[in-house]
Amino acid sequence: MKALDLFKTLRCSASSDVPDSTIYNLVNYIFGVSKIDVALNKDIIVDEGELRRVVYLLGENVPFAYITGHEAFYGRDFYVLPGVFIPRNETELLVELALTESFNSFLDFGSGSGAIAISLLLENTKSQGVAVEISHVGQLCTKYNAEKFEVKDRLSIVSTLPENGMFDLIISNPPYVAYELFEDVDYSVKTFEPLQAVFAEDPVMLFRNILTYSLSHLSHTGRVILEIDSYVESELKELALSLGFLYEVTKDLSQFDRICTLSASS
Repeated sequence: MKALDLFKTLRCSASSDVPDSTIYNLVNYIFGVSKIDVALNKDIIVDEGELRRVVYLLGENVPFAYITGHEAFYGRDFYVLPGVFIPRNETELLVELALTESFNSFLDFGSGSGAIAISLLLENTKSQGVAVEISHVGQLCTKYNAEKFEVKDRLSIVSTLPENGMFDLIISNPPYVAYELFEDVDYSVKTFEPLQAVFAEDPVMLFRNILTYSLSHLSHTGRVILEIDSYVESELKELALSLGFLYEVTKDLSQFDRICTLSASS
């Protein structure tokens, strides 16, 4: 088979809104064929069964990460299984803000693939972390990625918030989309990704639970850093101030309110 024919086959199988860069990545990830190979139209050997699988999944709009089993986050390649929320580029801002100040211990609420927690451990090599993840498949992904990046001895993986312990940092990208906004969410997200990682019956109540926990488990100089959506920002600010937190919001590259940073008032 010719490399260009492979690219064209996948390109035709995918939705028109899937960029060519994603197709090139699929060709490289799954079939080991580089962009240069495609440009030179080299002869290649392709597993026909694997090709049929990829063509079928592309045709069904299955996300790239679930087809390859991988997703890039903060400059690293994380293992991702179907049933685990796919790490997003905008969530890298959460990690960047966390790293602006020192911390020795942290808790990541809703770790999913473990991308946030493991990135923090790798960037802050003296830190210890706790990853809270309710789903078994999420725990498996977090454990696998922790072993892959050799931080498993510094990360505890639990299914519920620990009753004991104090943390310099409590961080989370929680499910902050209300169910009444279901129709506004991208088709591939609500079809393939775990709904419990995206939607919440009452997002503000979920934030309240995190902040209430933080009142008794955050060190006096610690921070709570949360990814949010703009539509909950005003309610979250009111809640945070009522609980005695100092509040700061950071916009993402699209100028949407995206990350809120909370700390104990002096």
